[in-house]
Amino acid sequence: MKIKARIDRMVNTGNVKAIASVSLDGMFVVKNLKVMDGKKGLFVSMPQESFTNKDGQKKYSNTFFALTNSAKLALQESVLQAYQQQIDPNYTPKQSYEEQGFPQEVQHQRDYYPQPQYPQQYPEPQYPDWVNECDDGMLPMEMGGM
Repeated sequence: MKIKARIDRMVNTGNVKAIASVSLDGMFVVKNLKVMDGKKGLFVSMPQESFTNKDGQKKYSNTFFALTNSAKLALQESVLQAYQQQIDPNYTPKQSYEEQGFPQEVQHQRDYYPQPQYPQQYPEPQYPDWVNECDDGMLPMEMGGM
């Protein structure tokens, strides 16, 4: 999947550093991703909607999210590279996950759980002799009747 990120505006309120949008394969656009500064460094927060539950507590729900960790990492990498370019125009982005091949965690999973090797050609099934002797093309009465 080709992910193209763009910083829509720089923000300097609290932990929010920028608001971004991404284009997915040139077919979909997701807006209002936030570049956040957390305890462990910069990360990307997905677009959210807030609601009040039955206990009166305010809750948040992501309206867009990745289904796999590798997809999440690729999206985050793309947005953070766009953010770095916005801050420093001389910044040269590192190689993306797509250019590197598989992310390290996916490669580890493939090494740990190798793909099964199937034979090039499957052998012809072996049936008992009585199957061929009884096969006159007719169905038994209980299967073919009304």
